[in-house]
Amino acid sequence: MEVPHRSLRSTLQSAWRIFWYFLRRIVTILITIILGVFVAVLLTNVTGQIDQNVQQKIDRQARSQSYRYGRPNTDEQKQAYQRLAQEMTEDMGADLPFMPRHLRWTYNALTLDWGELQIITMSTPIGGQVSSGVKNETGFVVFYHLRHTLLLVGTAYLLIFLIGIPLALSLSQKHGDWLDRFFSFLAPLSSVPSWAIGILLIFIFALELRLLPFGRMFDTFPPETTIGYIAVVAKHLILPVSAIVISLLFQLIYTWRTFFLIFAKEDYVELAQAKGLTKKAINRKYILRPSFPYVITSFALTLVSFWQTTTALEIIFDWPGIGNLYIQSLPHFWGEGMFPGEMIITLAIVVVFAYLLGFTVLLLDVVYAIVDPRVRVGSQDKALRAVRKESWLAALRKRWKRRKQPKPILKSREALTDSEVERNLKDSSLRWESLKTQWEALRRVLRELVGYPSAVMGLIIIALLIFGSIYAVVALPYLEVGELWYTEGLGGMYSVPKLAQPGWLNLLRKDDLLSTLILKAQDEGVLKTIEPGSNGTSSVSIAFTFDYPYGALPEEFLIDFTPTYNIKRPFAFMTWITPDGREIELKALSLPATMRVDLADYIPGQPRPNPFLGDTSYVSDQIGLGNPDLAALFTDPTSESMVPVQGTYQLRIEGLVFEDDSDINAELVMLGQVYGIAGTDYMRRDLVIPLLWGMPFALAIGLFGALLTTTASMVIAAAGVWFGGWVDALIQRITEANMILPILALAVLFYAIFNVSLWTILAIIVILNVFSSPTKAFRAAFLQIKEEPYIEAAQAYGVSNWGIILRYMMPRIVPVLIPQLVALIPAFVFLEATLGLFNIKSMYPTWGKVIFQALKYGASWGSRYYVLGPIFLLLLTGFAFAMIGFALDRILNPRLREG
Repeated sequence: MEVPHRSLRSTLQSAWRIFWYFLRRIVTILITIILGVFVAVLLTNVTGQIDQNVQQKIDRQARSQSYRYGRPNTDEQKQAYQRLAQEMTEDMGADLPFMPRHLRWTYNALTLDWGELQIITMSTPIGGQVSSGVKNETGFVVFYHLRHTLLLVGTAYLLIFLIGIPLALSLSQKHGDWLDRFFSFLAPLSSVPSWAIGILLIFIFALELRLLPFGRMFDTFPPETTIGYIAVVAKHLILPVSAIVISLLFQLIYTWRTFFLIFAKEDYVELAQAKGLTKKAINRKYILRPSFPYVITSFALTLVSFWQTTTALEIIFDWPGIGNLYIQSLPHFWGEGMFPGEMIITLAIVVVFAYLLGFTVLLLDVVYAIVDPRVRVGSQDKALRAVRKESWLAALRKRWKRRKQPKPILKSREALTDSEVERNLKDSSLRWESLKTQWEALRRVLRELVGYPSAVMGLIIIALLIFGSIYAVVALPYLEVGELWYTEGLGGMYSVPKLAQPGWLNLLRKDDLLSTLILKAQDEGVLKTIEPGSNGTSSVSIAFTFDYPYGALPEEFLIDFTPTYNIKRPFAFMTWITPDGREIELKALSLPATMRVDLADYIPGQPRPNPFLGDTSYVSDQIGLGNPDLAALFTDPTSESMVPVQGTYQLRIEGLVFEDDSDINAELVMLGQVYGIAGTDYMRRDLVIPLLWGMPFALAIGLFGALLTTTASMVIAAAGVWFGGWVDALIQRITEANMILPILALAVLFYAIFNVSLWTILAIIVILNVFSSPTKAFRAAFLQIKEEPYIEAAQAYGVSNWGIILRYMMPRIVPVLIPQLVALIPAFVFLEATLGLFNIKSMYPTWGKVIFQALKYGASWGSRYYVLGPIFLLLLTGFAFAMIGFALDRILNPRLREG
């Protein structure tokens, strides 16, 4: 009768261990969140913004309630206001000392108890608005937007899980088949973030095909029925959900297919096949079940990281989610004026992000306990298989005993015996042979790498990027580029078209588009004559004759007048002559000084320009199709077509001057739709400059970020495993805190408060990324390497701790390191672009900055290439490194070789 008793006791002990483990995990996660929120409160209130928001709320509420005690500006009302303000200040803790006040703010942030908000409607960076709805309490505002984010992310991840696992399982059984090769080829697509894919989807399905809405969650006009909202929201979900699925699905399928492929080659699977089990049973019991913990881990880690990257996606689609609300709550200039920021919302969203990430990490542990047979109670009286860690006191005792043991005495070279000298020479020879072996292995890897067409393509792309970077550094000096980028285009006498498309588009067209046409008095085709008259009056005639063989109207037709006179202003009459001989008399004008004339404003029937409106042509005209106001000068009046009549045109200017030394000079400037290799932006700046300078920025950020992150993660993980004890525990706690806290959101908050440079933000993110999932992956590998016999031999031989780490442990995981290092580069390349999308300013043009400006200043109705150029280069860079990384993964992992 003792066996059931022991079984029950063992089960209770296992249940107690599970309960105690999860209780500790919950406490650890809560402590991490509390400390992280406290630090966020300190950072946010460095400039007193929380204090200001709270004080403004107190002032607004006290003033509103004081009107019940008297009419405005009366003594009763003022006294009531002062009394209420004092009471509210004491109730909210605004008069507490520094530390108690910030602890109070931390408690308010953790409980989302901030009361009503000051501002509940904010402008978005792409022209929309984020509104909190009906109520304006902090908790309601945040959770109102949170449900929209959960709808978006939940739908996408559900599709990924339901599509990915069956497809990955099917591909693992068709290893080397064309479908397997196809999905392996598409795997680098997941190096592209969802917001970049979202931009491409918007241009294809919303802008060009007009099949789906550009963004937001609802249509402009509400549906007639409540059920109609389901169809409206579903229609608006298609593009952002598709962007998420495309950015994650292929990488997860490739990863899961690799797990399934490894487990499918185990001996017990062959035994099950020999026993005649069905394919469905083998897949479920012997492949899917043992690999499910790894599948859940990769899926959960992807979900943890995506809570932060979804912020950029919500900005692109103007989705009313929590990420979009977070960016709008920071101080910015996206509206008509300066938005001071609603830092209470900012803090509340940071807390919600932390709660979501903490819940995801805890949920991962729960799923592990359910699906992994190694950490759950078995059915045959198996206790919980949990590895109990050595206590810090026992580790300290062991380390103290090890220090008391005598260390080997190192002899001088003269004191060595012949056998010891021979052994040292043999060791040196072995080291040399080891170096030769490593060199041969490297050459073998390079030879095999050349055998992969995708890797060769990636190497060619990287070589072109390096060449472009060298050209940018040499031909475009760094300091000059930074200064010109912020001053070019600010002057009034421009000669470059606005939002022009690349000039190479003319190679794809039957009729070319105009770039620029500039005619001066000394140019061929320009005739200037002066006929003296009586009483100091003279007649000045200037005739501009030119061919117009282009297929679209000009965007701008300008005349720059430069009159010279003392007192009496010259006067000018303009006549336009078309190829068919028609003459159009334009409006006459007086020339007070050097001035630029837009000819569209001087066509008969057109209104006179308002000098106080400035240059607003980009608002009224759809750039890229030509200025319709110029149709009267270039099109056939008998036809409704907007296509210009091709042929020779002439603009004749007849001027009158009223003084002997007076004169009139003029210059014709006609601007079209194309310019240069890359086009221009909204300030008429040549986009080839940021595209070229974005190359060295992208490569430097990607290479150095990935190298520093990977190397530091490896060293830290190896040190934690080797030294163990409190060192390993500290590293694990920091890693878990880094996974729980929204690092990207905190970095953006840090920039908004302190206005530091882009490089400081990148450095902070790189440092924090050291303690992330790579550290956990390296730690798992080092735990196995630590138990290898050669490690014990090196320790017995007297090799130092760091010598063992650097010379014996780290070289063993180079096959794991290199593919991960190469695959991590695109993440940092897109990181700079993502920060640029959040308008984190840099004094120098980068791809991310151009993308932000393109989305803000009309890439959708102007030149598509304004945003497609940097997006294309980002995709190209990400694909290049991703393809090389996948090829290296196949080469260095024999199980992934094609069968």
